[in-house]
Amino acid sequence: MSATLPPKLPHARFYVLGWLLLAATPVVFIATQVLLTSRNVPFWDDYDSVLGFLLNLESGATWSEFFQRLFRFDSGHRTVTSRLFFVGSYWLTGGVNFHFINVAGNLTLVGLCALLIARTAGTAERVRMGVVLALGLFHLQHYEPFLWGGASIDHFQILLLAGGSLAGLTLPSRNAVAAATLLAVLATFTLAHGCMVWPVGAFVLAHQRRWRLLGFWSGFAAAALAIFLQGFTLNPAHVSSDLSAGGLGRMVQFWLALLGGPLALGDRVNAPVLGIALLALLGWLGARGAMTRQPFVLALALFAVGSLAMIAFGRLGLAGDHIQSRYLVVASLAWSLAVVLALEVGSEAHRPYRLLIWCLPGLVAFNLASNVNTVERAETFLHSRDYPAIRYKQFGDDSNAGPFRLHPKPGTARNALSAATMHGIYKFPRFCFPREFTAPALNPKIVTYVADLTATRQAVGFEGWAMLPAQRSKRGTIHVVLRSAKTTLYFTTLSVPRPDVAKAFKEPLWHYCGYNFALSRHRLPDEDFQIGLLLADGNRTEYVMTDKWIRLSDPALKSEPLASGH
Repeated sequence: MSATLPPKLPHARFYVLGWLLLAATPVVFIATQVLLTSRNVPFWDDYDSVLGFLLNLESGATWSEFFQRLFRFDSGHRTVTSRLFFVGSYWLTGGVNFHFINVAGNLTLVGLCALLIARTAGTAERVRMGVVLALGLFHLQHYEPFLWGGASIDHFQILLLAGGSLAGLTLPSRNAVAAATLLAVLATFTLAHGCMVWPVGAFVLAHQRRWRLLGFWSGFAAAALAIFLQGFTLNPAHVSSDLSAGGLGRMVQFWLALLGGPLALGDRVNAPVLGIALLALLGWLGARGAMTRQPFVLALALFAVGSLAMIAFGRLGLAGDHIQSRYLVVASLAWSLAVVLALEVGSEAHRPYRLLIWCLPGLVAFNLASNVNTVERAETFLHSRDYPAIRYKQFGDDSNAGPFRLHPKPGTARNALSAATMHGIYKFPRFCFPREFTAPALNPKIVTYVADLTATRQAVGFEGWAMLPAQRSKRGTIHVVLRSAKTTLYFTTLSVPRPDVAKAFKEPLWHYCGYNFALSRHRLPDEDFQIGLLLADGNRTEYVMTDKWIRLSDPALKSEPLASGH
């Protein structure tokens, strides 16, 4: 007597193709944002963790000094894996490229999703996993790790390493357990909360009653944690010193807020309630046998929950009520995996997509709300990175960008960039590039403003805004015109959101009317240039000349072609 198989869905391939297209949409959206906004520019921690580390190698560090630097504590972490990545880039190319770091970091999150899908049995089950991960992870609430390689190379990589380790533990092969142990060691030396993989892994092995392997795992855990904790110190600015009942209560509340943060969409008051809901959902799923059916998925969710507990302990003193974007991705992973497990419990074999279809409006609404609710914060983050960078290009100093800094400590960025350029490890990039336009139309109605005009032997630059009345300003449409008696040059600018200008003029269409322009002096001839602004939007190309000039015929402004950092 043969078993009864569920009937095949009609047009099953079209179902799967439709789901794949749906899942690809948020992934492509985020990939587009990453590629459009990526800059080969170090930011904050990058000056110490990347440039400082490589400059130490370049100075002829001994092997002892190299390993001391490799395993050195940095804000409670031993970021060995990312440092090894930087060393590999340095040895292969002789330098470092922050575009590559950002792409590589983001690909580790894609790798985690691929691992989860590959370790899921059945087409329908894989579709459910892929759709939920795409909508749950690929949105702008995670703008910091998506848009900054210094965050993605650690905060996405740790999830892949922990995921790979826990996946290996669920396989029957001893070789898989050995590989899982290696990945757990790497996770430990990526970020501090990578240590959470050891107790979660022990729980997995104990649940499987693999006692001998549990002893092997525990021995490596003890050794790895002993090495990790050698010389361990907590940054008093990060950790709350209040260990009273009230202080511990605030720590638990912060942990719950981290857990509920993604669904709260910035609502810090209700986030702890949603965190409790996540714990309750995971508890219910565990009681329904999720650890038996999907041990890898539940174990990874537990890793995320435990990691956020460690983050709450280690960052409460620094974060206060603020939930940083790079920590939200851990909570989003926990929620996504919980939703996948819940869909598995409620789905029927002969109608495997029915419950997913019912949940789809909520999943899509969450993804869209995450993007809409966070886009301004993402823009502010990009501005805080790009504005001091282009101002450094213009002034050759990192103290001319108002409240924004390339590095919080004055002079650190300037010294690191100068040394990195001198040693050939890194060169500050161009921001503005030449363009060609054929017979653009003169339009005196264009509203323009030019400010902070400077011209030195190293660089020229200015900033301001340009827009047309009743026309929506768009990113990438503003160009600079430099016209002399002999030459007319066109250059792109760095697009800057200017909500202050839009508010002052009472014109919400002008949100993206701002621009910054900076160019190395040696890229311009020794001529006097009148400044104009050009708007290129599709087939419409219009410009207007201003009364501002850059007078480069002055011998005192003759270029220095090899100016450091330009």
